[in-house]
Amino acid sequence: MSRRIALTAVSVIAGFAVGTVACAPSSPKPPPPGPPPVPPQAGASCTGDLDGALTALPKPADDLSNKQNLLQCSNGTWQPFLDPYPSSDRWLSTGPVVVLHGQGRRNPEVKAGVWTATPVTAEAQCSAERVDVVSAGRTSAPETFSADPGQPLTLDISDHLFTIAFSGYCLWQRS
Repeated sequence: MSRRIALTAVSVIAGFAVGTVACAPSSPKPPPPGPPPVPPQAGASCTGDLDGALTALPKPADDLSNKQNLLQCSNGTWQPFLDPYPSSDRWLSTGPVVVLHGQGRRNPEVKAGVWTATPVTAEAQCSAERVDVVSAGRTSAPETFSADPGQPLTLDISDHLFTIAFSGYCLWQRS
């Protein structure tokens, strides 16, 4: 009799397992997002799609200077960018805000044109805050632009750009 109960229990468990598998959803949930990419560091490798891009490293809290600590992806490696007047058609923002000057000021770091931000990760959200020069000594109110996470963002930068603040883990390129 105990053998019959054991076989019946096994049959019930097997039937439950088959029913559970049959009712499982056909498409699994996407995996949770992975850890964020490591921000660039001097000497670290960079991928070919970032070649020529500049990025600004976060400043230490005790650094009150206006000097940016910049790196450039060159030949597969992040290298210190030492030119005192950085200007590029490709910038990488790594989350924290990167504030750049436009042609409305001397020594522009970005030039006028159509700029597109491409998220580096599926979770990245590209955003920008633009301020233009409207007349001598006057600037516009900041305009904010933002894309949905994982989506590109395209915006126009005028030749009167005073500053632009890029944020999100995104590659910004002028076309």
